[in-house]
Amino acid sequence: MRGGDLTSLSIIHKTLVRKTTMLIIMDTQYTLMTCLLIFGTMGVALDPPCNKTSCYEKNNLCCNLCPAGTFVKKDCTAKVQTKCEACPNGFYSEANDHMKECIKCNTCQHVDMKCTSTANAICSCPGILCLDTYCTKCVQMKCSKGEELNRTGEYEFIYKCDPCPNNTYSDTEDGVCKPLTKCEANVSNFLGNKTHNAQCGTPALPKEEESPGLIQITWVTGFFFFGFSFLMFASLVCIWLTRNKHTVNNCPPTRNSIASQDICGCPLSKEETVGQHIQKAESKDNSSDGLLYSRESIGIV
Repeated sequence: MRGGDLTSLSIIHKTLVRKTTMLIIMDTQYTLMTCLLIFGTMGVALDPPCNKTSCYEKNNLCCNLCPAGTFVKKDCTAKVQTKCEACPNGFYSEANDHMKECIKCNTCQHVDMKCTSTANAICSCPGILCLDTYCTKCVQMKCSKGEELNRTGEYEFIYKCDPCPNNTYSDTEDGVCKPLTKCEANVSNFLGNKTHNAQCGTPALPKEEESPGLIQITWVTGFFFFGFSFLMFASLVCIWLTRNKHTVNNCPPTRNSIASQDICGCPLSKEETVGQHIQKAESKDNSSDGLLYSRESIGIV
């Protein structure tokens, strides 16, 4: 074997040894890093978590919660626990918490229960309407008859009056629509509207069908009574007229036509009138003769 070939083989051998050594070193480093990562993870997993009912986590430390009626003035450290401070007047805290400040109490128009350091005030609106979920503000609102009061909003409320829906009514101003009364057998004297309830009636009895023969008999009977009544009336009129005529003709004659006409009311015929005038003249002559006779007997000419 030549000397040049030996030199080449030596160089190749050294190169392979170097690369193998580098691979071994890299593999060792990878293994070490993997082990460190695994052990580190296990260490974190082995640390106990904070008790959420009494602690809160801050800077990888479990700090104590502040009790109701207080707030966190300063978080805990590795040496000092959480510093708590009482809520000022007008503020409250209802439970163990890690809040940095207390909650402001509600301001009520009508107070049911005053606010304390551990409970909020309770408000109400007796007889009127609440303008928010806590009834801190109230409003008085009425609807007209036939209208319904509706509320919109989730936390703050808005009220408005709408017409009552179909088949309902409201006869007051309280804004509540009530269903119309349903009458049995659909018999109603009044169907109802937006302001008045329905009024039910009594079912009508079924009508009996009248036969044609009965109708004819009714007509004939009515015609007979009408005709009979007319004949009776006409007969009475004729009788009255006849009697009145006989009374006029039977008036007795008198000497004094004027008196007879005034008393009886009976007119005289032409012959009777002439006879009366003759009688008057004769009575005048007789009166004159008697007067002359009287004068002669006493000597007066």
